[in-house]
This record gives sequence, C-alpha cells and structure tokens, in this order.
Amino acid sequence: MALTRKMLREMGITGENADAIFNAHWETVEALKGYKAEAEKLTGLTEELANAKNSLAEYQTKFEAIDREKSVQAKKQAVTEMLRELHIPEDCVNPILQVTDFDKIELAENGGLSDESAVRSGIMSLWSGFIPKRYSYGAEIAAPPVNSSDRSYSREDIRKMSSREINENYQAIKQSLRATD
Repeated sequence: MALTRKMLREMGITGENADAIFNAHWETVEALKGYKAEAEKLTGLTEELANAKNSLAEYQTKFEAIDREKSVQAKKQAVTEMLRELHIPEDCVNPILQVTDFDKIELAENGGLSDESAVRSGIMSLWSGFIPKRYSYGAEIAAPPVNSSDRSYSREDIRKMSSREINENYQAIKQSLRATD
C-alpha cells in the first residue's frame, strides 16, 4: 500500500503537514531506490569476485604444479650427483631415480639436500648391491720402497756402459763412486 495525498486527507492531515509527510516519504522511497540500485551493482560485483577467486585458484594450482616440478628436478639433480659420488653405474642411475620418492626428500635453502647424510645412508642401505666395492691402498709412508742394488760399479765398468745403462743405474753408480772415494 502506497502513501498518497488522498490517504493523508482521509486521515485528517491537510495542508503543510500533509506536504511535509509526503515529501519525507518521497525522499525515503528515492533513497531506497538508490540502495536497491547499489545492491544490484554489488550482486554483479559479487559474481565478478567469485569468478576472480576461481581464476586465482586455477593460477595458484598451475603455479604450485610448476613449483613442485622445479623442486622435484632440483631434488633429482642432487640425488643424481650423490649416486655418481657413490660410483653407482650410469645405467642404474635412471632406474633408481624412477623409483625414488622425492616427496620424502627436502631441499635446503642453498639448493642442496637438507639432510644429506640421511639420504646417503638410505641410498647406501637400499641400493648397496649397485655400489661397487673399490679398495685402493697406497704405499706405506713409514717404509717407502727402496731401490737398492747390491752391485757396485767400478770406474772401468762405468766407462764400458752406454749412456742409457748409466741413466738406468745412476743411483747405484753414484753410491759406488762415493764408496770408492
């Protein structure tokens, strides 16, 4: 039911009072129309916001996938280097990488493995059959090899030798000459 001048007259309100009430009512209706228009705009903005959130979620999913892929590649690189340090044959490296769970491995800020010793021990226990057993021993420093010759050379022997024989037996010749001096 709408407020009209006729209705106000029937209520016994006339003149300036009726005009004042009618004008106040008219301002209220116009304000409500403005609020309604703004509400309709907000409905449109709400839809736009929902669409933007969906787009953002799609981009975030793509970004996380790319970030995860970069992380997995860095982890693969670090584990590959470790496998090569352990002298695992090259033809075994890729199959080992294919069955490795990279989600359990974490990277440090410098790009290396965060717990390198744990990863190394895990590889050594799981893939010990692929790690060749290589042992190499150097010469003992306390007892270095000595080239000693029991033969002594006289000056006459040295004169008969060729330059190649002299070079080959230089140390022994030198000792023999010292002993005769």
